[in-house]
Amino acid sequence: MSFRKNQRGQIRTIEALLASLLILSTIALVPTQFSIEKTHYDTYYSEGNQVLISLDSNGELSNMIENENWQSLKKSIQSMLPVSLWFNLTVFDSDMNTLNDVVVSNGGAISEEVVAINYVCASSTENYAVYLVRLQLAGAS
Repeated sequence: MSFRKNQRGQIRTIEALLASLLILSTIALVPTQFSIEKTHYDTYYSEGNQVLISLDSNGELSNMIENENWQSLKKSIQSMLPVSLWFNLTVFDSDMNTLNDVVVSNGGAISEEVVAINYVCASSTENYAVYLVRLQLAGAS
């Protein structure tokens, strides 16, 4: 009779060991999924920043904003971003009032995960103004 009690204890130990291995393997797989999403975020954020910086490097961005040339701004952004990326651009003044009354976008969002890049742009003319440019990007999942 005591022999059977010892066997039951061994089975419980093996069962606990297998359960802990199952839990540890599940925990090991979860961070992998987060790192894939983070890479997507970093790529979109980097691409969006590059677009805004290159448009602003020669004062073109602030000129298009001051002249309210939204169509030209849309075409410039479209030419710099990959076709597979959706974008939406909103320009705010220093009081956070929306300046563009026209939608500067290439369609509707194609993903639920949208990356927003906020970029501060100053005018290069004697009429000094500061703008906050918000570029939202999303890609096909």
